[in-house]
Amino acid sequence: MNEYEGTPSGVLIRDFLIFQFKTVLDGMKDAIVIPISFIALIADLMGSPSRRGRTFYALLGACEAFDRWLNLHAPARNATRGQDGLFDTSEPGDGTMVGELEEILRGERAPVLPRA
Repeated sequence: MNEYEGTPSGVLIRDFLIFQFKTVLDGMKDAIVIPISFIALIADLMGSPSRRGRTFYALLGACEAFDRWLNLHAPARNATRGQDGLFDTSEPGDGTMVGELEEILRGERAPVLPRA
């Protein structure tokens, strides 16, 4: 007999909201990066040949770091293995968005709010 009874409704709704938020952030990143990449390319082509590509590849590096933090789809591989959905796929504060949210929601860290 299978001991797993499915994901609790509250966890499924929480994970849905996290996924929607992550998807919006990913789309915003793309909307911002597309025009900036053209500017970076033009700046690199017009700049010194010895520095050519530096701006464009720095942008790619920043995008890669953001994508690793966002970790949009990787948690799905293990989310159905336990009762805590996406939080079963991370450790609190592991450097991913879900890990940071888990740390905050479990009360292990206070959220960092922008100062007015």
